[in-house]
Amino acid sequence: MKRSLTADHTDSPRRATRGWRTPALLLAASLLLASCGGTGAPSTGGVTPGTGGNVTPGALAVSVESVPVAGAFAQSGTLRVSGVSPAGVGAALAAGQAGAQLSVGTPVASGSDTLLPVTLGGAALASGGSVQLTVSAGTRQQTLTVTVLGSAAHPIPAGGAAGAAYFASAARTQGQQVLLRAPASADEASRHSLMRFDAADTTFTPVAFPVTGFETITSHAVSGTDVWAAVRGVSAEGSFLLRRGADGRTQRFLAGTVETLNNLLTLPDGRVAFTAYGQPQVLLLDPVSGAVSRVPTDGAPDSAALGADGLLYFTRRGDAPAVVQLNPASGQSRAFPVGTPGVSVPVHLNAAPDGTLWFTESRTGSLWNLDPVSGKQRSVTLPTGTNARAGEVAVAPDGTVWAADTARGDLLRVRPGDTRAVSIDLPAVTGGGPRALTVAASGTLWFETGGQLGQIR
Repeated sequence: MKRSLTADHTDSPRRATRGWRTPALLLAASLLLASCGGTGAPSTGGVTPGTGGNVTPGALAVSVESVPVAGAFAQSGTLRVSGVSPAGVGAALAAGQAGAQLSVGTPVASGSDTLLPVTLGGAALASGGSVQLTVSAGTRQQTLTVTVLGSAAHPIPAGGAAGAAYFASAARTQGQQVLLRAPASADEASRHSLMRFDAADTTFTPVAFPVTGFETITSHAVSGTDVWAAVRGVSAEGSFLLRRGADGRTQRFLAGTVETLNNLLTLPDGRVAFTAYGQPQVLLLDPVSGAVSRVPTDGAPDSAALGADGLLYFTRRGDAPAVVQLNPASGQSRAFPVGTPGVSVPVHLNAAPDGTLWFTESRTGSLWNLDPVSGKQRSVTLPTGTNARAGEVAVAPDGTVWAADTARGDLLRVRPGDTRAVSIDLPAVTGGGPRALTVAASGTLWFETGGQLGQIR
């Protein structure tokens, strides 16, 4: 459950009111914002260049603090008006936007700034998109474009235990389908299979693997029509990999270790890379011969990703925390030190289409970008006035970065070129979330929260 937000974050209108939400209020918000979706025009800090992004002398500085959402996760948005008090702050639809509706909440002070809640809806947003708002404070004004995101939620069927909710630890997309993996602590049926969601007909189907007893699927990957699963074995043969074809047939490959397998990745040359818990090496399976080779690493990999350059990258903790670049062909590596030796813990590594890498530092909850060409690292400013902490990360094909806010149970979004993240507020749920973030080729974000598969587009 999310914590109660009744006293410690009074600078946020949404945080101060979350505790008194009721189903009726959520229904009303959903009806007001129904059918609003789409991602609209790109924005920088919530302000679209050319429509309010260039602040002129005397104009207000306005940015989007939290993005309005329509549909199943319907939420109001919040604008941050910098350097002004709440008195006299308001907003209106810019001219020429018939059919759009705007409801403005009570402005609230946040330090020297003002937070302004806004709810958007109406027929003009029925197919999704964005609107222009004019924010005013006295005689000063600023116009900006605000995008309304569409959303949907699909309850996941319970696992093998009667009445048990299905929670996910990871997700992968395969065309219009999403493949969910349950955590190792799940019931037996969930640990032995994946759960497939078909977006075309919104159905869930268990994907069976020849896994029995205490054996557990610990990682999975997609390669064309094949689905790969890493399995923690319990026999003397140790752990193994399974490849499941479109016809449902499976092949079994021994990993050559009894340790838990993680970070399953399919490489462009057809090989499959993975790691073994606590071992300073990356393992490579050749599915043609079944042979497993080993590339030694300086330190045991935590999270791993395949870069846009075709090289492997992994995070390393300990005395020399780093993101490490590894050439699986030559074994050559290059370390990019991260944070404070012996303290920092870089995790949740993901690769972006522009060749950079994104990761979070779990001790501080910060979100970072690394350019492996220049070695430059930069952190992203998280929403002001909150205790937001970045967790899991997923990167869209257009470079948009999504992260789970582990402190508040919400989402964070960073558009290409932005230096700050904005919040996408989610309703409080039993069981927590969001988890298992993944982005489809279409740009749709998928995630699990409270036992349901969420969709933001």
